[in-house]
Amino acid sequence: MTANQTRPNKLIAILLRWHARVGMVVGLAIIGWGLSGLSHPIISRIQPVADAFIYKLDALPTADLLTVAQAADRAGITGNASALRLLAWQGRPCYRLVVAGEPVWLDARSGEIIEQGESDYAVHLARHYLGDQHSAIRSVQLQTDFDEDYVYVNRLLPVWRVNFARDDGMRVYVDTASDRLGTVVNNTKALTSAFFRNVHSWVFIENTNLRLSIMTTCLLGGGLIALAGLVQYYLQWRANRGWRQRSRLLRLHRSLGLTVAITAVTFTGSGLYHLWQKQFVASAATVSPMTAPLVSLNLDWSAQGASVVQADLVNIGDDYYFRVWPGGELAYRSAVNGELLANGEAIHAQAIAQAYMPVAAPLLAMRTVTAFADEYGFVNKRLPVIALDYDNAEHLSVYVEPRSGALAAVVRDSDRLEGLSFSVLHKWHFIDGLGRTARDSISALFAAGIALVFALGMIMYLRRALRRRK
Repeated sequence: MTANQTRPNKLIAILLRWHARVGMVVGLAIIGWGLSGLSHPIISRIQPVADAFIYKLDALPTADLLTVAQAADRAGITGNASALRLLAWQGRPCYRLVVAGEPVWLDARSGEIIEQGESDYAVHLARHYLGDQHSAIRSVQLQTDFDEDYVYVNRLLPVWRVNFARDDGMRVYVDTASDRLGTVVNNTKALTSAFFRNVHSWVFIENTNLRLSIMTTCLLGGGLIALAGLVQYYLQWRANRGWRQRSRLLRLHRSLGLTVAITAVTFTGSGLYHLWQKQFVASAATVSPMTAPLVSLNLDWSAQGASVVQADLVNIGDDYYFRVWPGGELAYRSAVNGELLANGEAIHAQAIAQAYMPVAAPLLAMRTVTAFADEYGFVNKRLPVIALDYDNAEHLSVYVEPRSGALAAVVRDSDRLEGLSFSVLHKWHFIDGLGRTARDSISALFAAGIALVFALGMIMYLRRALRRRK
């Protein structure tokens, strides 16, 4: 045997030995990821779907409406409001205000306190979104933190958890401050979500650093042995080694491995990128809640037109305005004297963005976003929002929701690159043109193939180990 033949054979032997050993170390993790990836399209199709996704408010006549100060005075409520809105509900105009952390509902014509207004409105919204007007309500609970049932991906907090007395254990999470649906969860969704989060995201490891370290090791190992398998095949092919004459199990492992190897690399690589990018999200400043003195809120509603759809109290610095829709057009009116703030939405959006993400760079553009797409996807939950694009090295875009004064998303070039990687290499959106079912079926088949390849490799390794011990 020549020296030129010896070198490839030695390399093949090294690759074979470490390919199997590393595969045994990371195999269970890769199999778990493969099976959970396979299950994801199935889970998404058996989860409950809301009957509605939008709640439309009715216009309300402005005649005889009390100012906020008048209504609060009649109800005997004093202090500052951290949130306040005017809306129509059950055929009457209502103020929903939050004072000292507690939501209070007032009749906007009489100032009468609407008992249980908050919980009743939560039930009203839950029935609307679920499309269930008849099932009994088991309980209504305020939720201020994310948990295993209502996870961070839902974004909205605080929300009300409305539990229906149904066999499927249905619970609906709604945000009464914005009339939005958080999510709907039944027993099936709770179980499948727990399975996916534990097997795919490893939430059972509570220590974040430990989870990150182990996942990183397994993702790197999985990608490397997939590449090593390709190199092995190439070297054996060049050396004319007849591995196809070996056991049926080995032939299946190698043939299937060749088919899914590149996909294993892209899945693990994009997963690793996604995992680490989440550790370097842009940090936002803490913004103090609004503190609007109730006695100063004297906007005359009748001066705004015959009717309004809704109005939300917002602050720009130390000044307070109502975002109000008279005649279908948005206007910012001083909550104190009704004076119009020209370009109010733009001014407000810039104030929110600077409060959360102070940026010294010039503002390049301001865009109104009314649909989820591209870098601002469905996961961000809030619409409509305004995107502010800045002229800095990171090409920073800050998405804010003027209605709630919330920061919706922060996107930099690094986030865009990772988002593209995850969308193309992990979620396979590059074949969206085939349709959702075809895309999910193809990606699921490859995920299953990866899991099977690792399972076959582990079985063969264990068989050899048992034979050596005899």
